[in-house]
Amino acid sequence: MLPTRQQLHKIAELSNQEYKTAKFVVDFLTTCNPTSIHQNIGNTGIIAIWESENFDTTKHKTIAFRAELDALPIPEPNNFDYKSEHQGVSHKCGHDGHMTILLGVAQYLKENFDTLIQQKNKRIILLFQPAEETGEGALQMLEDKQLQKLHFKIDYFFALHNIPSYEKKLIVCREKTFAAASTGIIVEFEGLISHAAEPQNGKNPALALSELTTFLYFLSENIIKEKENKDFVLVTVVDAILGETSRKSLDDIAFGVSPAKARVCATLRSYLDEDLQLLSQKTEQKAQELANKHDLKLKISYSEKFAATTNTPKSVELIKKAAKKLDLKYQNKEKPFSWSEDFGQFTQHFEGAMFGLGSGTNTPELHHSNYDFPDDITQTGIDMFVELIQS
Repeated sequence: MLPTRQQLHKIAELSNQEYKTAKFVVDFLTTCNPTSIHQNIGNTGIIAIWESENFDTTKHKTIAFRAELDALPIPEPNNFDYKSEHQGVSHKCGHDGHMTILLGVAQYLKENFDTLIQQKNKRIILLFQPAEETGEGALQMLEDKQLQKLHFKIDYFFALHNIPSYEKKLIVCREKTFAAASTGIIVEFEGLISHAAEPQNGKNPALALSELTTFLYFLSENIIKEKENKDFVLVTVVDAILGETSRKSLDDIAFGVSPAKARVCATLRSYLDEDLQLLSQKTEQKAQELANKHDLKLKISYSEKFAATTNTPKSVELIKKAAKKLDLKYQNKEKPFSWSEDFGQFTQHFEGAMFGLGSGTNTPELHHSNYDFPDDITQTGIDMFVELIQS
């Protein structure tokens, strides 16, 4: 049988479709004798709890840890034995490794329950969330009535993420913003279709599409000038279509038609939630201005919303101490990571922090088709979480 991480890699599933993965995790957790297991929270989410018989929330500490269940819609070119069995879906962000680390902690809790949990009156929560890649999973779990009925008072909440291009086993962290806030914005214009020979009889949104795309291209630069903003803001246009967006292929072009529809999609990104709100506000204002100018209908929607992942000073200090106790190298990151992580939803509610675990300077970058979680950092992740429990 393949080792745990390889088994999880093989059954990779997309966000909110992690049914095999959740079953695998639950079956493994069951062998670790938790006090209780709660399933199907926020869709496929799982919570496993180990607590002492005399646990009292007014006197004793609750420590929680998170891993992610989902994979990405990326085809896998690798030919190893544990290649994903689901075509076009693979673990290219290392969530298979993150789950394996948390399952290693579960095994440790089983083997050390009396000395670590019972005698010290602790409650440990291991949380496995769905749909991190789409920014939906953490909020789905927080809003689920099952979780709310548990009335958790979590004193510290931790998570890690493997970080390529950093030395293996290096611990990387910082106070305040650890990873950027981001959201996808979708702007749709609709005019009036007409014959291409008589465009004056229709309302073609081509100019609105062009003007909005140009506006977005320079928006982050203009905001930095306007606010004298020293923090990071970025707008990336990821899709722009003129014509029927439902056509079967980009080659399916109606040259005899002056189209009525246009769509612009962009990712808005910043270190601060308030700056993300400003990017959204300015984009919406410009879209409305263009719709009015060209007499077009307007629809604006959002997708994949990520809050900034914010680390609290107390939790970061505990991570530093754990790394020092384990004789691991620690690096304080000067600036936040520009990618997004929905662990920020949890740190909006609980004291906590996320840290990076170096996965090698020669490791392919996250979301690269050749990326594969390096198994030799798994024990380091387990050791860090165990040390955080003990301290």
